[in-house]
Amino acid sequence: MKQKGKILYLSVCLSLCMLPFAGMAVFSSSTPPENRRQVEFPALKMEGQWNVQFLQELGEYFESHFAFRPLLVSGDAIIQSKVFGVSNVENVTVGEDGWLYYTATLDDYLGKNMMSARGVKNAAHNLSLVQQYVEGQGARFVFTIAPNKNSLYGEHMPYYLRQEGERPNNRKRLEPELAEAGISYVDLFSLFGEQEETLYLKRDSHWNQKGAVMAYHALLEQAGYGHDTYETEKFLRLKETYGDLNRMLYPLGGEPEWDYACQKEHAYSYQTDTGSVEDAWIETANSQVPPDGGTLLMFRDSFGNSLLPLFADAFAKGCFSKGVPWNIGEYMETHQPDVVVGERVERELPEFAQCPPLMEGLEVELEGEIAPMGKLPAMQGEIAKDSPEMLAGQGTGEIAKDSSEVLAGQGTGEEGQDFTIAEFSECGYSEDYWEISGMLGKGSCTEDVKVYLRVSQGEESKIYEPFYLSTKQSDYGYCLYLKKEHLLQTATVEVITEQDGNLQAVQALMVPM
Repeated sequence: MKQKGKILYLSVCLSLCMLPFAGMAVFSSSTPPENRRQVEFPALKMEGQWNVQFLQELGEYFESHFAFRPLLVSGDAIIQSKVFGVSNVENVTVGEDGWLYYTATLDDYLGKNMMSARGVKNAAHNLSLVQQYVEGQGARFVFTIAPNKNSLYGEHMPYYLRQEGERPNNRKRLEPELAEAGISYVDLFSLFGEQEETLYLKRDSHWNQKGAVMAYHALLEQAGYGHDTYETEKFLRLKETYGDLNRMLYPLGGEPEWDYACQKEHAYSYQTDTGSVEDAWIETANSQVPPDGGTLLMFRDSFGNSLLPLFADAFAKGCFSKGVPWNIGEYMETHQPDVVVGERVERELPEFAQCPPLMEGLEVELEGEIAPMGKLPAMQGEIAKDSPEMLAGQGTGEIAKDSSEVLAGQGTGEEGQDFTIAEFSECGYSEDYWEISGMLGKGSCTEDVKVYLRVSQGEESKIYEPFYLSTKQSDYGYCLYLKKEHLLQTATVEVITEQDGNLQAVQALMVPM
């Protein structure tokens, strides 16, 4: 009898284990889990050979398609979140009182893996160049950082992560640099922090509708642009919002939460084939705003989804981009906006130092004499094949002519000195631009060093201020975009540094056309 009981128990267990697999014939899940791409059934052979990864890929396919997946995953999530207070999805952190947080914001919240001091300066410098460019085109520029939810409402974070007191993070260190650079910045952290009312959703990573209206009003007020403040509009409180974190954690949808819905009827219309506010590029028109009511160019992320209808109602024409890098040059030239708004979520601030906007470099005039290069130190180590011809000094490393690429890294000369490495290539984001980029040698890497590039064609010479770059190798990179139409003949490019008011040419390369 005991033996029969064991057999029955094992049979039931095996049947339960096999049920999701067997049920795939009828109830296979076709929705990618947790916003991941859908996994296709693997092929036994690839290009006439056996697929050695077949079993691994089959396991991934089963994980994505097994029967009753949404039901089972949601059930597991409910048990783990409600009973144990933890998440079964790596992107979601379960807080207290029903609050959910995006796990990618933990570094900012805990003050971990922060940008270097130079990296912070790089981000501020690049934003400053954007503002100078926009204002030079006769438009107004305003920038804001959308707060991570736990930066404002950290009291609901799980007890084992909750932080007391102030901790430095990228945003807190960047704000003084923005002020020093004179960037038109709207501080939503202080604005939202002063409000008694909660302005973010509990089970979503974004602000609610009232928070969106507050951000919209602050941005256009900073830009000095007349707009509807929505102070007299009626807002209904409805429990029908399913947050992004809620959907990640509970595939079957979870529980809706309260949000506000403005009863004002929108006047704008889409001018693009737009499926939703999630689209990467959207254009709007508003016939109820006078033709001279202005054109908006807005660079946004998902926080801009709820801002788009508000801004579209305020401008005769609206252009909304989610593209990275920001294509400032093309969009300014094509759409000639009156106001340019830049919005970026707090957790993505390093992006400004790693992936600068796309626009032609700004010309500058330098005061003081530029010390010429001495003989470049002899190079040790291999320079990439087909590298640009160096004009100054003779190296002992392998150098080839007619290059558009040089290995990133540092070189060391015979006397222990180092040199700058630069490269010339077609821009990877637009075929309309050439890109001149590189990184400074260690001897030039001081926190406040400035970098300029002098481009000489024949007897004509121009000096540009490049973007500053942070890479895995160094925070002392630089990048200059030049329109191809402005670089039509063989040119000489000199890298110039400024430290303590002293200008020094540190490298030159020839750009063959």
